[in-house]
Amino acid sequence: MPTLGHMTHSLKISTTDELLAVLPYQLGYRLDDCVVLAMMTGGVMAPIARVDIPPERHVREAADGILESIDRIGPDAILLVGYEGEAGASRSLMTRLHEGILRRHIGVVDHVVVRDGCWWGWCCRPTDELVGLRPEHAAGHALPDDAAVPAVAELIARGAAPLESRTALSSLVAEDRCASTPVGDELATLWQEVDAVLDPEGVFDETAPEDPAVATVLENARRWMEEVDRVPELWSRVLEPQGDRGDACEVSDSELARMLLSLRNKEWRDALIAWMSPVMFPLDIIDDRSTSLLADAVPSGPVLTAAWSEAVQGRLLGLARRVPDEWGGEAAAICTVTAAVAWGLGNGSVAGDAVIRALRADGTYRLARYLDQMIAHQLRPERSWADLAA
Repeated sequence: MPTLGHMTHSLKISTTDELLAVLPYQLGYRLDDCVVLAMMTGGVMAPIARVDIPPERHVREAADGILESIDRIGPDAILLVGYEGEAGASRSLMTRLHEGILRRHIGVVDHVVVRDGCWWGWCCRPTDELVGLRPEHAAGHALPDDAAVPAVAELIARGAAPLESRTALSSLVAEDRCASTPVGDELATLWQEVDAVLDPEGVFDETAPEDPAVATVLENARRWMEEVDRVPELWSRVLEPQGDRGDACEVSDSELARMLLSLRNKEWRDALIAWMSPVMFPLDIIDDRSTSLLADAVPSGPVLTAAWSEAVQGRLLGLARRVPDEWGGEAAAICTVTAAVAWGLGNGSVAGDAVIRALRADGTYRLARYLDQMIAHQLRPERSWADLAA
């Protein structure tokens, strides 16, 4: 088995059962009723794709979409794993994917089915057959205990633990209504103050859109957008190095409202993404003012390791849950920043969930729409964390 590229570490995997033990830690949750494709390029296994097992009538469509993504990624080999609740549930999709992979002259490392705590792979079947079992392997192999697998034990020691389901993972970026209500109140107060600055005469309430007074208000808004307080001292708490605060980010409701308002400035938003994930946005795109503000507020500099960026992602998720969906622009902004950081880590599930919530809050949010296409087409960043280290 090759090296498995983790979000923060590279793990040496020797056998199929070791890989099966590690996969839930890689994806962040326990797997069921799905097919997973672990793609290998140059001896490193990444990315990892997952798809729910579709109804039989949708198998061809699901397989074709996955194979299109494989064409874009161009791996050397793929390990196929079908997680089943009922025997044979993954067979149609697994077979179609297997055939499509071979047509592309891509190697199949193993073709595995997992069910009821056991797994069956190439070693269990007659030679070159996808169905049927050798009598001595009818019962399959028991999935190993996590703690008995060195690579998993290493992850456990570092605090990793998969959630119980895909639904539980989705909740990481969902609005927490108990925590979001006071933030919504602070946003309302803050925007009342902004309205007083932009439109002190109440022009929008009393004039037609073509009135020259409206143009004045819009010009005020444009200038305000450029000069909005970027609160670098608050964002510095999100950017602190790993280990100083763990995933915690202690900001009050009013402070979070100010942080969200600062994301209205797109240059500042993009600068924050670049500092949180230079593999996504190169640092040299940042405007001079943002660079100066961030350099003063964050003496440790931009994030330069995946482990550090993963800690930032955890803090962003905590903030995103505190933002009300009804504040569409603010919810879209924080979720989009979170999605960009997650995608830079190869965390497709979190990135996808964050983009879905962003577009649900504001379907016109342009960066969220771009990220949605990147995720759909499996367009990975050109740079890697290893490139940054070098």
